[in-house]
Amino acid sequence: MTAVVVNYRSGEHLRRCLDTLLADSGPLSRVIVVDNASGDGSHLSALEAATHDSRVTVRMADHNLGLAGGVNLVLGEVETPYLAVLNPDVTVRLGWLDPLIEVMESSPTMGVACPVVMRAGTQFINSAGQTIHVTGFGFNRLLNRRLSDLADHPIEVSGLHGAAFLIRTDLLRGLGGWDETGFLYHEDVALSWDVLLAGSSIVCVPEALVDHDYHLTMYPEKLYLLERNRWSLLLSHLRWGRLALLFPLLVPAEVMVWGLCLVRGRGFLGAKARSYRWLVGNADRIRAWRSRVMSRAVYDTGHLNSATRWGVPIDQLLGIGGERGRSTRVPPGGLPT
Repeated sequence: MTAVVVNYRSGEHLRRCLDTLLADSGPLSRVIVVDNASGDGSHLSALEAATHDSRVTVRMADHNLGLAGGVNLVLGEVETPYLAVLNPDVTVRLGWLDPLIEVMESSPTMGVACPVVMRAGTQFINSAGQTIHVTGFGFNRLLNRRLSDLADHPIEVSGLHGAAFLIRTDLLRGLGGWDETGFLYHEDVALSWDVLLAGSSIVCVPEALVDHDYHLTMYPEKLYLLERNRWSLLLSHLRWGRLALLFPLLVPAEVMVWGLCLVRGRGFLGAKARSYRWLVGNADRIRAWRSRVMSRAVYDTGHLNSATRWGVPIDQLLGIGGERGRSTRVPPGGLPT
């Protein structure tokens, strides 16, 4: 089994991630670290790990490709049937991988298996997969719930969480790789939609645990990326008739986002406006993405429609709306938008 960790200025997080990955004597045969032109030396811990463990390979991108682009850069090198993708600020617990592979082996329709992502240093869940709304919003499933609140068996979910997941290599290749149109943020929702439209299922496995340095937050650059990418997903993946049917939901969803921006201030209002400008300026890219999606041999809209959800977790919306001040998770120098 191959794991890919995409690094961008992750500092000590990357070293801790690799330490836990390599400490597990399970079925992991290779770890590929992709450095997205960090320029800060954070990849050196991966180079050091490679000198002590032959399973580690480091690949250097000549510019920041984003998460999807970093995975695609090395997808052709993956020779194992399954590929694990992890954020560098994730650490894995011993035995995390075996339950994921066991579930995938149980049925050929299982396309993605997700571990339960815990908030590092706490007893609370970051995400047990994602809950994806019909209008394209992605929410952390069971955020801030305790592990004991989970079912004790694998359960199908509407989306994968980009922090950590296991996917069939052939499935990802069959999709043409992980689409890079969105560059950063929301790309896990886009991949979830692609997996569902391909007729494959996404399952969360409670026996598989990883930890993530995370807390729910929002800031203008993040909202800009989320909103531009959510709308490019809707415009590229849904047939026009489906978009028309969703119109009565899309309008209040836009009002809700603008209301959030109004509460959070000028930076958020400008970010939402910029997302519209990006959509107009990148219309050709979105059309090309739509053409790729609509030309696939399998377009299982029924599976997508049944998997996505109509309700939203109010607690997460209130948490984002009630946040004040500058987020402590803004990367040094801001996001590479």
